[in-house]
Amino acid sequence: MIASSMKLVFDHIDFTIVGHLQSLLEAEGIRTEIRNEGASRAAGELPISEVYPELWVLDNADETRAKAIIREFRQAAAEAPTSPDWTCPVCKEHVEGVFSECWNCGTPAPGRPEV
Repeated sequence: MIASSMKLVFDHIDFTIVGHLQSLLEAEGIRTEIRNEGASRAAGELPISEVYPELWVLDNADETRAKAIIREFRQAAAEAPTSPDWTCPVCKEHVEGVFSECWNCGTPAPGRPEV
């Protein structure tokens, strides 16, 4: 594929977010590529924003649809209700409400079903 036909549609410091969005686009039949996967090792030598993982669509004709899918996902994520922060009943660590188990010991959040 000719590089000029590719379009950057998203970048973020967190590779897991970029990877998840890649999965969403691929599931919709939009071929993608992630660049800068390992570039975080150069942080400090380069400005951090230049080493963010980047999500590119391989066909520039998919750019508008890809950006719409990304926008819808991010809007839904921003509007999703979060549970209140909680204290682990086992190790007494403070855990943010977005987590369903304790980051320290793995105990499930009280009142939530185990996954």
